[in-house]
Amino acid sequence: MNMNNKKILLTMLITCVVAFIDSLYLLYVHYFPLMPDAPLFALCTAGSMFDCNAVNTSAYAMLFGLPLSAWGLAFYLFFIALLVLYIKNTHHVIIEFGMLWLAVFAVLLSIVLGFISFAKIKKFCSFCSVLWVCNGILLVLVSVHISQLYNGIKKAITTIHDFDVIEILRDNRVQKIIIVLSIAGIVSLGLACGLAASFEYIYKQKEQEREAKLIEEFKKDYEQYEKVNIPVDDIEPFIGKKENPVHIVVFFDFNCGACHHAITLLNELAMKYNDTVALYLRHFPLDGACNRFIEHTKDGASCRASEVAYAIYGSKAYYDYVMQLVSYRGRVDEEVIKATLQDLKIDYKALEKHLQTTEIEKRLQKDIELGGKLKVHATPTIIINNTMLKPGIPPAYIIEMALKIELKK
Repeated sequence: MNMNNKKILLTMLITCVVAFIDSLYLLYVHYFPLMPDAPLFALCTAGSMFDCNAVNTSAYAMLFGLPLSAWGLAFYLFFIALLVLYIKNTHHVIIEFGMLWLAVFAVLLSIVLGFISFAKIKKFCSFCSVLWVCNGILLVLVSVHISQLYNGIKKAITTIHDFDVIEILRDNRVQKIIIVLSIAGIVSLGLACGLAASFEYIYKQKEQEREAKLIEEFKKDYEQYEKVNIPVDDIEPFIGKKENPVHIVVFFDFNCGACHHAITLLNELAMKYNDTVALYLRHFPLDGACNRFIEHTKDGASCRASEVAYAIYGSKAYYDYVMQLVSYRGRVDEEVIKATLQDLKIDYKALEKHLQTTEIEKRLQKDIELGGKLKVHATPTIIINNTMLKPGIPPAYIIEMALKIELKK
């Protein structure tokens, strides 16, 4: 091997080491997104199109349960092993063309990931771009090296074409190379998985510590919240089991945009904590047509929506009706109610007879009177095990912290 080829191989080795270090840093960023005070934050957010955090924590940053950066670590570690084996006088056509196909694969993958960044994520990662450049350099260097060895690319392609795979595999030297490379591949992937698992473990530990600290701080405020006596014996859970230790009661209005968001959020949390949380709905229309505690808005739309809800209360349609209305973007009026019932295949005319009974009015007024007694004046009002949160939509993490505090009691 001439001096020029040795320089090419050394440059390839340096390129792989740079790419390996870059992949290691990207793996770190995957689990620990960069903060503004981080030393390399400016490089990751250079311009409006660059955001390493957005790219590395996106859904496209995972492949078969492992971060792409971990796969990158394994790839470059394997390539380094391949180069070391080759440089140590194990020159063989298998390794030469193995490096070529690996470099081609890396460049093609870089193009695909670049397209995803541009078309899907709409952001680029500075350090990912470094890897793409490294892959391009590797392909050029491998191609030049092979071209020099075989006196041109054409002769190299002819050599590939003339391969007798069976004959090559019978060669003892080739068999040893395959065994060594197989071990190198397994070790590379194992180390990458181990590093990813270590970062994930550290991340989870830090998250648990951070969460415990936040809960402890929030607990001081939570204990100062108003305590009320809110019965749930007279109604069935909207979602969850009655025997679940944590009861969430929400007073809501079908024409309250914040209530739509709150019920959607609480529904998701109740499903997430299905063994510990039961969600109860209390209708409290902010509509003077049926609510004596409200002086404004007397058009009856919110009252009608709640009356229809109680007319189908106890059936599966009740859940579907509520969730469909809270997902509606706009004012819930008679037409929207009828359209929703039609979607649920419920005969509105047949339902009207039931709506005229005093039973529906009594149920609705029971919720309203309870809300009035508790001095509910805005919706959504959320009560967790007799602790009334401030009116409005608390962030999901606040509700989750309240749930965890209640579960520890």
